[in-house]
Amino acid sequence: MSWHSLRARFGERLKQQVPLAPYTTLRIGGPAEYLLEVHSTDELITAYRAGQDEGLPVYLFAGCSNLLISDRGLAGLVLINKTESIAWGENYTVTVDGGYSLDRLVTDTCERGWADLTFAAGIPGSLGGALIGGAGAFGHLVCEYLLRADILRQDGSVSTVPREELGINYRTSEAKKRGDILLTAVMGPFTPGSKNDLLQEANRIRAERETKHPGPKLPSAGSFFKNLPPRVPGGHRIPAGKYLDEAGVKGLRVGDAGVFEKHANIIVNYGNATAEQVNRLADLMAERVKKKFGIVLEREVQYLA
Repeated sequence: MSWHSLRARFGERLKQQVPLAPYTTLRIGGPAEYLLEVHSTDELITAYRAGQDEGLPVYLFAGCSNLLISDRGLAGLVLINKTESIAWGENYTVTVDGGYSLDRLVTDTCERGWADLTFAAGIPGSLGGALIGGAGAFGHLVCEYLLRADILRQDGSVSTVPREELGINYRTSEAKKRGDILLTAVMGPFTPGSKNDLLQEANRIRAERETKHPGPKLPSAGSFFKNLPPRVPGGHRIPAGKYLDEAGVKGLRVGDAGVFEKHANIIVNYGNATAEQVNRLADLMAERVKKKFGIVLEREVQYLA
């Protein structure tokens, strides 16, 4: 019944049993029962509500850079967020769709001579995912430059809220726990700077990331475990990779899932890895750290089944 109803509304754009692996940076994931690409916030809202009307679980994916999807796939409606509108405002502010690439936004702001976002250069995924997921680098979170956002709540309603209402913290948020979807974000105000200097700084940070992270030919989901809280208030978080490295996890493999040789906190897909293999490897990594240091690591990568 759901298929016929949804197909009547969205036509041939709605697909059945679509493998999700090509949409994820890990290149792992079984099929979506139903899949629809959405290209505007209005279309996203309409499709989300339509899935709810049919009593289906509804998922929204964009960059899929911090995600591990079950080999069995996902029942329900998967929406692929292709919203990419951007509008430059006054006073060094910009309004951006949640599906917009974070790294692309870094370049765009640098091109305008707007500083502050260079720390996020090279971080994969969408702006919406980065904000809701509490992403950041070098002691900064992307949400520091969020003024307000339009969000789609689980009941299908839309609200404009200030940053504080999203409750964003390191690698999580109250919005994420509630199941809120970020539609658009107003970012800024940014600091004026030198276009050339900013572009050079962003490229330097990307180059530094590339020395520690797998390239595009070696699929991964980025850091698999969250860094640990600082030992003293106001201090820096302790990299989970430090403990993983000292626990000797580099070189571990389960099938085609392996720990990256240059970064002990990254799991890569060496060809035909499965979600089951990744989960087994992650458990093995966490067990080694717990046994050696008595520390329980928390996953950063979200597993959906």
